[in-house]
Amino acid sequence: MTSKDVVLAMTKKTKIIAFCVLVVLGTALLAYGVLFHSTNVLPQQGDESAAIAKSEPALIKEASVGGVTRDESGKIKQTYTGKAPAACPT
Repeated sequence: MTSKDVVLAMTKKTKIIAFCVLVVLGTALLAYGVLFHSTNVLPQQGDESAAIAKSEPALIKEASVGGVTRDESGKIKQTYTGKAPAACPT
């Protein structure tokens, strides 16, 4: 085994370790985004004490059917009371 073979073997091992670390890091970031990313949503009446936290996927769904909008202050607000809209209004 020459010194060149040793360098190539270390390079392969380093690549494998780097790949595994990146996979673990990516999985952790995806889990964080899915499980912990949420924002407060104000009800239609505007009572700030009753704001509820919603996950980003739920907000994306509600925004696509017209269930949430931004008010003048930039806060997210529901556009309905009771059951959420079932389909896009347009």
